[in-house]
Amino acid sequence: MKKINKGFTLAEVLITLGIIGVVAAMTIPNLIATHKAKRLRAQFLKSYSIIRQVFKRMEDDGVSLDPKSYSKEGKLYNEFKPYLVISKSGLYCGIEHKYKTFNDKKKYNSTWLDDGYLILQDGTTLLFENCINSSFILVSVDINGYNTPPNKAGHDLFVFQFIDGELKAMGEKGTRYENDVDKYCSLNNDTDNINGITCAYKAKNDPEYFNKIIRKH
Repeated sequence: MKKINKGFTLAEVLITLGIIGVVAAMTIPNLIATHKAKRLRAQFLKSYSIIRQVFKRMEDDGVSLDPKSYSKEGKLYNEFKPYLVISKSGLYCGIEHKYKTFNDKKKYNSTWLDDGYLILQDGTTLLFENCINSSFILVSVDINGYNTPPNKAGHDLFVFQFIDGELKAMGEKGTRYENDVDKYCSLNNDTDNINGITCAYKAKNDPEYFNKIIRKH
C-alpha cells in the first residue's frame, strides 16, 4: 500500500501564522495596559500606606500632628526624614518643576511641591508643602519616581492633605477641594495649574481609575 504523508501545506501554515499575528496584535496591547494599570495602582496604594504609617509613628512618638505646628518652611519634611529609608533628600533641587497638569496642558503648580523632597530607595518621591503661617499642609507623592515619566498630576503624582489628624486624598470630605473633584481632575480643564490635584480621591476610591487613564492617553 502507498504510504500517505500527513502534514500542513505552506499556505495553511502561513494562514495559521497570520491568524495568530492578528490575535496577538489585538490582545497584547490590552494585556500590557492592564499590567501597567495594576502596577500603578499597587504603587499608589503602597505610597499612601507609607505616608499614613509615618504620621502614625510620629503620633506614637509624641510628635505634634497639629498642622499649625508646621507653618515654617521645611519643618514637615524634616520631621518625616527619620522615619524613612531614603536615598536622597533636600529642600530645593528643581524636582518640583518637572510636573505637568492632568491633561498635559500646563506646568503643575510647583509652589505646592517645594518645601522639601525625600526619595526612597525604590525611587518613590515625596514632596512637601507647609504654607508659612498656615495650617495647610500637603504631602504629594510621585509613585514611580521623578525620573520616570509621565510626571503628571493624576497619573503618577498624587496629592494628600493632612487634616483633622488624618491623611486624606485631596478631594475627600474636609480637604480644600472637596467640592471640586471633577473640576480639578479633568481632561477638559486647560487653564488651572492645579488640574490633577483631586485625582488622588478618584484613584483611591475607583479600582478602575488607572485602567481608565491609561486607555485615555
